[in-house]
Amino acid sequence: MKVCDFFVETLINYGVTDVFGIPGGVVLDFIYALKKRENEISLHLNYNEQASAFAAVGYSQAKNSLGCAYATRGPGLTNMITAIADAYYNSTPVVFVCAHSKVFSPLNPFGVEQEFDTVKMLSDITKKQFFIDDIKTAKKKIEEALFSALQNPSGPVFIDFLEKLWKEEI
Repeated sequence: MKVCDFFVETLINYGVTDVFGIPGGVVLDFIYALKKRENEISLHLNYNEQASAFAAVGYSQAKNSLGCAYATRGPGLTNMITAIADAYYNSTPVVFVCAHSKVFSPLNPFGVEQEFDTVKMLSDITKKQFFIDDIKTAKKKIEEALFSALQNPSGPVFIDFLEKLWKEEI
């Protein structure tokens, strides 16, 4: 099973029925994995990333369960920050997902790929942050992230995947 398929399966196992987001190159494999399971989980395209993030927060509050929103790297992710903070201050369990195409380097914090230290940026407004760049720890980190979001007090978690891991066998 590929990482993207395992992640979708884990979301389904946690009762997530709807996922919100805006496509971007680094999250396409995740979107394709969601589409393969469209009888079990619905994919919703919103007007922008902020709308997607707030939709996931509202979904979580309305269903009293885990919500999920995704965005592409860089500006896609930063457009979600207000909703992430809202989820944090209201203890709303949502997993926010994005991906990166290379390992972040403090020597080149703003490379041509619009990438930066996402974990550091979101550390004050999420319960936990996960930078998944190693296949050996991917399964454990995915499971820990979703479990953490629902633990009392519940709240948002953030996962940033290394893009090439989506297609790796877990």
